[in-house]
Amino acid sequence: MLRLGAALDAEGGRVPPTDVLARRTAATDPVAALLAVAEGSPPHPLDSLRMRVRMMHILLTFESESRERLLDERMRRYVRRVRDHFAAGGPEAARVPGLVWPLTEFFVSDSGDVRGSMDASVANCRAYGGEWEIAASLMFRTHAVVDTSGTPAGIDDDLAEMRVLSRRVGDRLVEAQVCSAFGEAAMVRGHYEEARAEYAEALRLAEEVGAFAEAPFLIARLAEIAYREGDHGTALGVLDEAGAAADRYGVVDSKAFVLMLRAGLAVVDEEFARARVLWEAAREECLRGTPPPQFLAMLGLVEALVTAGESCPGAALPLLADTLRAAVEERCAELVLATLVDSAAGLLSDLGDQARAVRLLGAAGRWRGDRPRPMPDRAHAERAEAAARGALGPRRYAAELAEGAVLTPLDVVVELAAAVGQPVSPTRR
Repeated sequence: MLRLGAALDAEGGRVPPTDVLARRTAATDPVAALLAVAEGSPPHPLDSLRMRVRMMHILLTFESESRERLLDERMRRYVRRVRDHFAAGGPEAARVPGLVWPLTEFFVSDSGDVRGSMDASVANCRAYGGEWEIAASLMFRTHAVVDTSGTPAGIDDDLAEMRVLSRRVGDRLVEAQVCSAFGEAAMVRGHYEEARAEYAEALRLAEEVGAFAEAPFLIARLAEIAYREGDHGTALGVLDEAGAAADRYGVVDSKAFVLMLRAGLAVVDEEFARARVLWEAAREECLRGTPPPQFLAMLGLVEALVTAGESCPGAALPLLADTLRAAVEERCAELVLATLVDSAAGLLSDLGDQARAVRLLGAAGRWRGDRPRPMPDRAHAERAEAAARGALGPRRYAAELAEGAVLTPLDVVVELAAAVGQPVSPTRR
């Protein structure tokens, strides 16, 4: 997901190579103090300016506060108040910081569906903004669609328009973010060479304009491509570079991402003690940042796989069942859920529950659609498939696979709860 701070960097120009999080944290307090002075005062011609300052305050807070702080009810009410002001549309909502208002939905929306807000923002920017603002709103919509649905379906027109507009306005940071959006869409489709080229260009442009906060994440995505291809040597080398950049510029979320990928690589290499240390470090970094639900889901997956290697599949499966339940409740994309379920199928197969393992493979396969399984998901699925075919025979295997193909995410939560003897509580999905 595009970090909210990218909007600040785009507007603020060159960011010095210092601790970016500290810089934004230091900016939050004086803005909050300024707002406190204005709070409770009678209506004033400057109220519109105050709302813009409040939106900037929200952006800074999202970048610097813990997830628990962001989700408390007082903060939700505050964000809703500011969101509603800009959601009404008009010129204010078609320029920074107002045009970023749809991204606040990720923290306050009860439905989890932000597409309507993104659509409204794009339409408002077309009516009141210029080409820069239209490109930015399209970029936010594209990232939101991929992150919440796990599919690039329906975004190709937005991508094409973004590319034309970003080149026309000549803003290289916007061009970098557009390249990143193209890279994300290509990654989801399994087009790794295309993704690699787009992320590399995004990195070049970001570094050219001094957007240092963007570099660690983009380098880490290049490492992830190698990881998904099964090229561990390249992945580790690029992760060294990404980790160094994250440390240099103090980008906490990127540090957590790098550590999590390293832990995943250590699991594949069966270095479970090292994987545990890396996983714990990634979790600690998460406590300093604001990781999205899909990252927390992947962190939970790594913990389960580390536990399976340290102990046994039976100890890991309840952890993965809890992670899947949370991911469903947080409305993670089906592609994220498929990754969790493929790994769960591998654990079930190791435990001898071949029929349930095949049903889970059927569900995950349908959620992926025509998108190929990346590594290490493919390895988990292939191992489970081979064991199940041998144990069940072709006819039973086909029947279980077909039964699994109609399962919803909640159905799979129930399947895993039954497998580990957990009670099933209602979820929102």
